[in-house]
Amino acid sequence: MLRSLSEDVVVNIKDRLRDMRHLVRSSRHDNPGGPRRPQMAEPFAPPPEIERLLGRAASVVDDTLTVAETVSRTLLPMVRTGDSARLHGFDTYFATGRSATVEGERLFRRDLYAAFKAMPRKAVGDRLPLHEAGFSQAHLAVRKKHGGLLTAMHIASPESRLEAVAAVAAATFVELLACQPRSGDEAMVPALVPLAPMVLAAAILTLSPSGMSDADLLEATGMAVDARRERILRALDGANPANELGAIFRVLLAHLP
Repeated sequence: MLRSLSEDVVVNIKDRLRDMRHLVRSSRHDNPGGPRRPQMAEPFAPPPEIERLLGRAASVVDDTLTVAETVSRTLLPMVRTGDSARLHGFDTYFATGRSATVEGERLFRRDLYAAFKAMPRKAVGDRLPLHEAGFSQAHLAVRKKHGGLLTAMHIASPESRLEAVAAVAAATFVELLACQPRSGDEAMVPALVPLAPMVLAAAILTLSPSGMSDADLLEATGMAVDARRERILRALDGANPANELGAIFRVLLAHLP
């Protein structure tokens, strides 16, 4: 329990530091479209001259942090907890039993966040970074709110397993989006690209072990998501996103490797 508590504290501290780094980076003077600031700060915007000076100061800080990161990784290489992460199926992430639940949550957070970090920069975009703690919150939300779907997946017959896994994948995707920081719905579209392929990849691994690497699996699911982007967005805006997404994911999983 103490180990789990300490991990939660570390994860939350790392999330706060990532938010601060994102704020500094988005405040650079050479940021496309000019320095950006939180909406709550708009009424207190400084004069243009002061804002330009602050933007240049943010650029200096950001450049210094970037150099420090590069030097530290070169001189002090370390093995990170996410370096050995590899995606698993939902039957591993949502296994039954107390100890299995704790380990499933840890793997869910570690594996999916590591997969997100490995996504190409152009796919992830320059948006508010995902919170690592949000993956733990999503895992808990799926267990609490979609327990029936998890039970159906565990007891599903071979004929109904595809539909059951697709339903769990849809519910997981919805909860992942709900547990990430967002302002209105502006995070919906950029969050779609890195999160949906990871969920579909986990669904494929649930249905049958894959000999593909995580990179190849994510590339295949990423292309499938891109092809159905508009339908997925419409489903997210619907009255019951999980049900509508379940139908879309069922079709995709039937044709993915």
